[in-house]
Amino acid sequence: MDMQYARRLGCKIKLLARIERNFETRTLSVSVHPTLLPFSNTITHVDDAYNGVCLIGDVVGTVTLIGKGAGPDATASAVISDIADAILYRLGDRHARLITPTSPDCKWQLARPEQIQGRYYVRLTVRDQTGVLAKIAHLFSKHNVSIATLLQSQGAHCGEATVTITTHESNEKAMGQTLEALQRLKSIATPVTLLHLF
Repeated sequence: MDMQYARRLGCKIKLLARIERNFETRTLSVSVHPTLLPFSNTITHVDDAYNGVCLIGDVVGTVTLIGKGAGPDATASAVISDIADAILYRLGDRHARLITPTSPDCKWQLARPEQIQGRYYVRLTVRDQTGVLAKIAHLFSKHNVSIATLLQSQGAHCGEATVTITTHESNEKAMGQTLEALQRLKSIATPVTLLHLF
């Protein structure tokens, strides 16, 4: 169902890993989420055994690298490389060391939920009753999450409707609070689906 709605929004759902550094706050955010990517994004069309990496810089813009990242050969190469790095690190090779936000020589901190910006896709199955959409919109507004689009369609069962919402830019804390409030609504028939929107 989400794949169908994604296509209606001009998107495709991909598993996306993101690493973002904020040089002003010296914070780092790392995540892996199923994400709606627009068809205009090159990464959207990377399939099968191929992986894609986008590097986004202030001056250079977006640079996309695409290559084989799955299958027996690529996986074996990655595992052997990790083992070699681990051995070099154990032998005292400082070049093999990975700097993490918890390392003493790293001045970066992990971003707090309210510092992590993003857009979101929410799908709800609701009981088809008067005032349900108003309650949902009120909860989004209460937590300062702005709705970009809202689509209601007939649900899979009689007396139910499917509501699909996309948001403007918000943050993880506000979206998390909104999601918790939505789950408490008696008019919600099934668990809420939340996906990230690139």
